[in-house]
Amino acid sequence: MKILQLILIFIVRLVSGTIMLLQGFEKLTGNFTLKGLVPVIKDNTDSPVWYKWFFEHVVTHSTSLFDFVIPLGELAIGLGLLFGVLSYTASFFGAFVMLNYILADMIFSYPLQLALFIILLMHHNTLRQLSLPSVINYIKSFKHRGENKHDTHPSRR
Repeated sequence: MKILQLILIFIVRLVSGTIMLLQGFEKLTGNFTLKGLVPVIKDNTDSPVWYKWFFEHVVTHSTSLFDFVIPLGELAIGLGLLFGVLSYTASFFGAFVMLNYILADMIFSYPLQLALFIILLMHHNTLRQLSLPSVINYIKSFKHRGENKHDTHPSRR
C-alpha cells in the first residue's frame, strides 16, 4: 500500500507540475495581461465583493507587475513540482493561484487542479520522501552502504 501511495502522489505531483509549467510558459510567451480581465471581474456577479475591491484598487494600478509575476509564479510552481524541490510550498502556492482563478470566475480546469493541489497538501510526508534532496540522500546512502565493510577493527590498527 505504501508503494502505491508513493506512485500515485508522484503521478499527481508530475501532472500538476506539468500543467502549471505549461500554463506559465503560455502566459509568458503569449503576451499575458490582466488589463482586459479587470473590468470583467468588476462587473461580475459571481465574484465576492472583497475580491472585486482588490482587483479594482490594487490590481488595476499594478497590472504590469501582476502580468509579470503570475507567469513566473506558475513556472516556479511547475518546476518545483516537477523536480521535487519545495514541493509542499509549491503545492500551497498552486492551490492559492487556483483559488484566485476560481474567485475571478474563471471556471475551466481550475477546480480539478485545485483538487490535485489539495491532494498533494494532504500528503506532506510523502512529498518529502519523493523530494529531490531525499532521493539524492537515498542514492548516496545506498552507494556508500558497503564502503566500510572491510575496515580493520579499531583495536588492531
